[in-house]
Amino acid sequence: MLQLKLSKRGDSFIMGNIFDNYFSYSIFFIAASVVMSAITFLLIKKNRYRLLCGMATIATIFSYFVSLSIIVLQINNKVLTYIYLAALVLIFIPIFLLTFLGAFLFIWNGIIVWRRESHSIGNMLTLIIGVLLLLIPIVFSLLNRYIPNNKIIDFLENVSYGFQNYLLFWVLTFLASYLITKVVRPKFNKEYAIILGSGLINGDTVSPLLGSRIMVAANFKNQQFKKNKMPMKLIMSGGQGRDELLAEAEAMREYAIHHGVPESDILVENQSKNTYQNMIFSKQVVEENGFDLQKGIFATNDYHVFRAAGFAHLVGLNIDGIGSKTSKYFLPNALIREYIAILSNHKKFHIAFMLVIVIINILPIFIS
Repeated sequence: MLQLKLSKRGDSFIMGNIFDNYFSYSIFFIAASVVMSAITFLLIKKNRYRLLCGMATIATIFSYFVSLSIIVLQINNKVLTYIYLAALVLIFIPIFLLTFLGAFLFIWNGIIVWRRESHSIGNMLTLIIGVLLLLIPIVFSLLNRYIPNNKIIDFLENVSYGFQNYLLFWVLTFLASYLITKVVRPKFNKEYAIILGSGLINGDTVSPLLGSRIMVAANFKNQQFKKNKMPMKLIMSGGQGRDELLAEAEAMREYAIHHGVPESDILVENQSKNTYQNMIFSKQVVEENGFDLQKGIFATNDYHVFRAAGFAHLVGLNIDGIGSKTSKYFLPNALIREYIAILSNHKKFHIAFMLVIVIINILPIFIS
């Protein structure tokens, strides 16, 4: 009996320690979640067009996930545990399906884009990525089967998957950052809107893509006037390309007038050749007309808003962007191109990190 009592006391003591540990962990992670939420909010408020905001958002979501998991374990209620596990299954099933079927989804999207768009490298990105995602595991599986325990093959396989995981991390960060820009809408207090140009069809005709940029700015202008009677100027920004018969800004101006925008509400910037020049030359137009630099927006396609905002802030225009909708079938390709462009802006950092991955995986070959 004495031994039984001691055993029960010992069990109670152990359970008490476990409970105390769970309680301490839950308090720690709840506090961490609150702190991360505050940091994320401040980062987004200061400048939401940064990858850092996406990283902070992911970290905040993860901290809340850990906190909730610890609380469920601490409560130790079967019904609550089953409900929580069922919710996790519902959340993670689509993620696992997308992971395992990702290659086939990319190939399927690539075929659709191939049929509807020009056959340029930029329009074949999803097809290329899908084929690579499908072939890489098959190739290494065959190599390991017919040439087992080969250090060079093991090295190449580990480096390949290391690169994939590294790039996946930045994909998730970019997608989180992109979604943040979709959630927050600019206020109706703007004095101007910069509309970013793009290539003309047959050298003189506004494309549907460019037309959608013009109309999203014109609609914002109309909504603002209906709400507070505040007028607004549209700055058409785009120079003349080598294969174009006139400057993009001139064609955009005519398009806007044809669709009901008063000519007196349109300004033209016709020297720029890229997004950076769009911003810096349009800034000159803003200053020449006496507008408040910070009371403006820019209009482009939704997938391009995040990167274009970086150029705007670079030239001293701390303004928001509004994006016109992109066809769903074309959006994956467009986002991948933006992702690659953003990575290339920090290519030295990424190359250095990938070299670290190579070194980590090559060391065992020389050590063993």
